Amino acid sequence: MLPGRVNISENMPCSAIDIITSHETIIDVRCDDEQAKGIDNPAFQRKLSLPDFEIRQRPCLVADGKSPASSSPEEPTTELDLRNDYLRQKEKKSLRESCKQKCTKCCTCSSEKCKTIFDKILPCLKTLRKYKIRADLPNDIVCGLTVGVMQIPQAMAFAMLANLPPVVGLYTTFFPILIYFLFGTSRHIAMGTAAVVSLLTGTVITKFEDLQGSNFVGAVANTTITNNTDLPVTVAKLSDSTKIGIVMGLALIAGIIQLGMGLFRLGFVTTYISDPLVGGFTTGIGLLVCTSQAKHLLGVTIPRTEGMFQLIRTWTAIIEVILTTNIATVIISIICVVILYIVKEHVNQRFKHKLKVPIPIEIVVVILGTAASYIWDYKTRFHVKIVGDIPTGLPSPKLPIIERPDLYMSEVFIIAILGFAQSVSLAALMAKKYGYSTDSNQELVAYGLGNIFGSFFSCYPYSASVAGTFIQDSSGGKTEVASLFCASLIAVVIVWIGYLFKYLPNAILASVIVVALKNLLMQFGDLPRIWRISRFDFFIWVVTCACTALLNVDFGLLIGVVFSFFTVVVRTQTAIVSPLGKIDDPNLYRNSKKYITGEQNAGIKIVDFNGPLYFANADIFVTKLQRITGVKPEKIGKQLRRRTRLDAVKRKVALPTENKENINGGTSLDSPTYTVMNGNVKKSVPTRADICPVHHIIIDFSAVSFIDSVGAKIIKQVFEDYSKIDITIFLACVADDVWVLLDTVELLKKYSGNIFPTVDVAVARAKQVVDNGVVSDAITYL
Repeated sequence: MLPGRVNISENMPCSAIDIITSHETIIDVRCDDEQAKGIDNPAFQRKLSLPDFEIRQRPCLVADGKSPASSSPEEPTTELDLRNDYLRQKEKKSLRESCKQKCTKCCTCSSEKCKTIFDKILPCLKTLRKYKIRADLPNDIVCGLTVGVMQIPQAMAFAMLANLPPVVGLYTTFFPILIYFLFGTSRHIAMGTAAVVSLLTGTVITKFEDLQGSNFVGAVANTTITNNTDLPVTVAKLSDSTKIGIVMGLALIAGIIQLGMGLFRLGFVTTYISDPLVGGFTTGIGLLVCTSQAKHLLGVTIPRTEGMFQLIRTWTAIIEVILTTNIATVIISIICVVILYIVKEHVNQRFKHKLKVPIPIEIVVVILGTAASYIWDYKTRFHVKIVGDIPTGLPSPKLPIIERPDLYMSEVFIIAILGFAQSVSLAALMAKKYGYSTDSNQELVAYGLGNIFGSFFSCYPYSASVAGTFIQDSSGGKTEVASLFCASLIAVVIVWIGYLFKYLPNAILASVIVVALKNLLMQFGDLPRIWRISRFDFFIWVVTCACTALLNVDFGLLIGVVFSFFTVVVRTQTAIVSPLGKIDDPNLYRNSKKYITGEQNAGIKIVDFNGPLYFANADIFVTKLQRITGVKPEKIGKQLRRRTRLDAVKRKVALPTENKENINGGTSLDSPTYTVMNGNVKKSVPTRADICPVHHIIIDFSAVSFIDSVGAKIIKQVFEDYSKIDITIFLACVADDVWVLLDTVELLKKYSGNIFPTVDVAVARAKQVVDNGVVSDAITYL
């Protein structure tokens, strides 16, 4: 027997194996009943007498939370030992104590807390307090009027798309905007009508038209519809007041859903709608919208089609009546589409750096077309369909009447969620560009209140206008005050000059819609890129687009969401198991919140992300990265820019060296803390390390099994955002499949030197950069 080895009798009720080191002994015991293990087993301690050596108990946490005495260097550390020695014990609180602590925190009141609450409920207060009249007001006036000029024809066109009178579109771009100004958190998005929401609203009206003659339709707006069972459903028509009554109830329900989601903090649900799903869905919507406008562009009359395969049946009906096309309407459509396309895509886009504001070609075409129609009497001479009478004046408030909501509950949920998803994505895009943050839950509250308020004034559900948002951005809008001037211009049109659009041909509004949807249809060009990045994203896009265009809007979105979740299940269940080989004995890194960790490296933050990085958690990844590292690029960027301005001012007002002296008697201009200037003690400009001591962030990717196109875009965004504030991002332990995808999106061309095989290698590299003096007090964020 080896020296120090203890011989244990075979007739003992348990077997023991002892491992003898130079200083201490570890004994691991397995009882026959396999219910107790280790030296804490009382049966083992009673039966076994070991006088020749001392049994060492495992170290436990001491009262002050410090690390226990370490084991011998020769002793291997197992996972169980690591957890027993270093796992933090959670503080247990009773339910009563937890509730008492939370209630105390909620009931605590102060002036600062009240101010924060009011700023959160009414974000416009924060904007108005910091509003600069001389610097911001002129830009907001020009921007608001520019967006308003563009919104007028687009609102009328999208109202026609929703199977509503054109004036309803003007109502929708006026009343809800006032509410969004008070409760919204974005400063640069233009609210109004949207193609997707308008098409879904038109689908709801079509369902009611299919049930013409029913008693509930007359109850909506106190109108009577002729009940003639001999007429086919395809020729049923509802009066304008009936349609408005229907959409008022639709807007009220959509607003209640959005408000409830906002109050219950459900803004995260849009993260489950991925970019490929939205791309495929909106492209399918674009195909349906263009198909619905074909009859207005050609001047033909076709029976209404509804249900599955509407796209195919509509084009079949158009081909059957193609010989009855109105030539004058076709000529008007061609002229308008050509002019709109050339000016918007080749003039405004090509010369956008030279133009202070883009040319509002939509309103120009509408005014000229209306004038020509009035002068030459298009309706009588050429049988061109026109808009007709438009009522003037603001509508009186009416209580919405909700009848038969079971007919359109699927559409109303799609309107509420998809309208919010489109709006909040535009808000996030503008916020990132201008360096401020938005709150998705508060945005839901703003949309919900806007729809509820608008439902009392003959409005249908509203959303962010893509074209209006980019025009507001390009025209130099500073704050949400621009939306007030936009609403003022819309109000002028509603109250005084709306009747002038009586002779506007429907073909012109259809042309405005088709050209506005060009970007949706151009998304087909993204398919080759999506195929190279992710096959799963490609099939999500194709399946969603095909089901939306061929089946129906609600079926398309539902199938797209289900298929998207199915791909996640497939990807998570097809993990590749590979044998591993030992390369080196690396240092161990564990969660510092759960384990007792040693001294951290100054200026270096190490984080890990435990799970795949894809569309459902990409935003969560960025948010948690900023919270754990304590570095928000927008906030640090503002502080660095402020420091640059202070440094420039200091250099301008600096006196000759002989008139400056250090508070300690020195004459250096680089005073470490304070300087004496003309007898006054002034604090010096903070250093780069004072503003942000972090210079390297290392992300452990060992648990990231896969990423999709959205995840790859987020990684690239993290690299770029942090590099602007002189913080270097390192990736460690990147899996082979993740590496291939990063190479596909061309991220490795620029950042291949920032990816390391292990965390400790990345730490060593960061230390080497610091030791070589590469990290300095310089600022490159301008």
